[in-house]
Amino acid sequence: MSMDPTYNPYAPKFADDLGEPGVKAPLKGFVKVVCIFFIILGALGLLQTLQAIVVTTMAAFMESSGEANAMNGMNPYPGAMAVGVLFAFISFVVSVCEIMAGVMGLQQKRLGANLIRFTSAFMMVFKVIETVYGCVLALFTFGQVKEQTMKQMQADPNSPDMGFILDIGLYVGLGFVVLIGLVMFVFYLFAFLSFSKQQTLSQFS
Repeated sequence: MSMDPTYNPYAPKFADDLGEPGVKAPLKGFVKVVCIFFIILGALGLLQTLQAIVVTTMAAFMESSGEANAMNGMNPYPGAMAVGVLFAFISFVVSVCEIMAGVMGLQQKRLGANLIRFTSAFMMVFKVIETVYGCVLALFTFGQVKEQTMKQMQADPNSPDMGFILDIGLYVGLGFVVLIGLVMFVFYLFAFLSFSKQQTLSQFS
């Protein structure tokens, strides 16, 4: 019992005195970072989708104009453009989901947390496929690009050894693609594991 002589045990208790159990503590640490990064990644994904639409439109225009040489770099094998459109569509859907998940996550909604978890699980698989496909496509088209470049450089006997430079550029490019894919895979892995914990989900309602 309280020793305060003014204490009245029958006095009504207000929310300020008892605390408000319905109010969640603000998001902190990695959980908040994931929500913010999902919004950023979603916005970047939408920009990439817009870029893919522009490139596809230009390719279709050049094909209708009969510019076969220009089309070779954009459509290196039959069906390459269709695969590119498929990747762009998947990227668009995922980007929208990431923005929605990030916004609802910052609002501490359970739907946002679940959407982050499911999107992360999907992106772990998709990033592996996308990275492998990008490397294979680069290796597939490298021979054509190198051959065309060497033919153009043969006209100038004083030109540098572009073959060696192109080889170095290929390896550097492939290394960069793999590095980015690995970083994104690790990010989505940690996001999935973090948002699978009950301690994390308890911050959302």
